[in-house]
Amino acid sequence: MVGFDTSDDAAVYKINDETALIFTADFFPAITDDPYMFGQIAAANALSDIYAMGGVPKLALNLFCISEKMPEPVIKEILRGGADKAFEAGAIICGGHTIYDSIPKYGLAVTGFVHPNKILRNSTCKTGDVLILTKPIGSGILTTAAKADMLGAAELQSVYDVMAFLNAAACNVMTKYEVHACTDITGFGLLGHLYEMGKGSGVSIELSCQALPIFDAAVEYAEMGFVPAGAYSNRTFVGDSAALDGVPRAYQDILFDPQTSGGLVIAAAQKDAQQLYAELCTVLENTVCGKPAIIGTVVERADKVVRIHY
Repeated sequence: MVGFDTSDDAAVYKINDETALIFTADFFPAITDDPYMFGQIAAANALSDIYAMGGVPKLALNLFCISEKMPEPVIKEILRGGADKAFEAGAIICGGHTIYDSIPKYGLAVTGFVHPNKILRNSTCKTGDVLILTKPIGSGILTTAAKADMLGAAELQSVYDVMAFLNAAACNVMTKYEVHACTDITGFGLLGHLYEMGKGSGVSIELSCQALPIFDAAVEYAEMGFVPAGAYSNRTFVGDSAALDGVPRAYQDILFDPQTSGGLVIAAAQKDAQQLYAELCTVLENTVCGKPAIIGTVVERADKVVRIHY
């Protein structure tokens, strides 16, 4: 039912009229020196693809690359972090595969389920839809600053906590309403993923820069030049399909900033958007993620796929 033609978050295969299977995989190198937190973040990131499709994760396999010099306690802590996060999601890790690699990497292959009529794709936005973002952006900039010892431990921990937070709650809320499309914000950054949504849906997206939920100090560190290489790749990927006139460079960098285990962007029908947003606020604003945000709208296809208003 869903393949790779629209760069969607996962593949979907229809089993019968009541059940479709969602399948995805994701893994990456360690982004923190805390092995348990790394395991949690990597697992949350992989599980997020299931939520972005409107599904429920059920089974997972560990994907693990370890170096020959990794201490056994570190290996166990990474796996424990992944197992605890999967348990929180209601999924079962039932095995996996491990190989030696000079650079340690961890993640999951995840299977979930969804009703065939309730699949959420990234390419089915409709004109008039309201876009809601459920987590702040700018995490790539902050973790880049942390590598230069510019970020305090508490500040960095708050970023990790957001990354490790499951998108389950947001998914549970959005599936109650008329939602036409959804995606989670990861390596392509907010603008890269919105570009894919707009292009795949045959529409354009109007984005309000002032409405974006942004991590504290992300703008400051972007102005200082702590921008990951992936942001420049994302800028090239989007090319001239985005209108950025008048948007300060720091905000542009945040828009292209690659995220790890970011939030959901939900394209909600206009009639349901305010009620959906209000319920998301009730569920999320007292969590580590803070208050979600209405960041833009879907309009008829124009000369640019994405237009940002500052």
